[in-house]
Amino acid sequence: MEILLSADGAEALGTRFSTIEGITPVLFQRDGSLTRDGVAVTRDEVSPKGAWLSLDVLITKRVFDYVDHLLNLPSLEWIQSTAAGFDNPLFVEMAKKGIRLTNSDAQSIAIAEFVLGSVLVEFQNPTARLQNQSDKKWKGVNFREIAGTTWMIVGIGNIGNETAKRARAFDAHIIGVKRTGESLEAHETIRPADMKARLPECDVVVFTSPLNNETHHMGNADFFASMKEGATFVNIGRGGLVNEPELIAALDKGKPGVAILDVFETEPLPETSPLWEHANVRVTPHSSPKSNGTPLRAQELFLENLRAFLKAEPLRNEVPAATIIGSAA
Repeated sequence: MEILLSADGAEALGTRFSTIEGITPVLFQRDGSLTRDGVAVTRDEVSPKGAWLSLDVLITKRVFDYVDHLLNLPSLEWIQSTAAGFDNPLFVEMAKKGIRLTNSDAQSIAIAEFVLGSVLVEFQNPTARLQNQSDKKWKGVNFREIAGTTWMIVGIGNIGNETAKRARAFDAHIIGVKRTGESLEAHETIRPADMKARLPECDVVVFTSPLNNETHHMGNADFFASMKEGATFVNIGRGGLVNEPELIAALDKGKPGVAILDVFETEPLPETSPLWEHANVRVTPHSSPKSNGTPLRAQELFLENLRAFLKAEPLRNEVPAATIIGSAA
């Protein structure tokens, strides 16, 4: 069976991939060409049934050439993405073609640590400490404890549960918001319809939701007005979850007190955006997954699903086609 992946991705996998029986790699080279067994081939000469959209492709301009291959290979049955989100038009188009998609939870630990670390920075006020050290002032800095705070995690899936697990270790109370089912890591799970009534209790509110027609701009003026004054707001889900002008207006009123934003409606964030210079906004460039552990977990997930695919077994993290198509509604 032919499997399409980048040459760099195959090199990173090494013998963990090359020794799997029953596969023939079709390699996507850095110049956009394809090779098989070291020989250049055209798209019409290959018939891969599976493909890996690895991070080395996903975050570069080469992704456009790779996507062109994916959408024009009639043989393709399954793709493993390195991304958690599935609202990209590429995945919608693939779902309509009947191609199966498995998304990634490899970044969940990294993003959870990013959230906790970012909140800790706000609570601990290290800037004042560093300034005192620079000024050689023997002066203590008061800080706020996470212990005893209440967190609301909206869209509590893989990332949300990893975040909840870490916040619980600091003795925070966790309210998980989920459309169906219960979170194993939250102290209590509520439905989106009950979210607004519980916001006044929450010291930290974290968006981890996917973007769809139901969640678009759920972070709006009405939502923020219901928050506790001075609360910390974090968005690591999708930029479109938040109405950015209404967030800025809400910040000016103190609800929330600070916004930690790793995702934005337009990326890269335009230089003209007022978010860059707002005193109560912390901007990071969609970098919460960029840990040392994420790439290895992504590789292991692809290999796990590849072995399952070869055996016609269930795939981990498969996203139903209806869910993917519905995300673009």
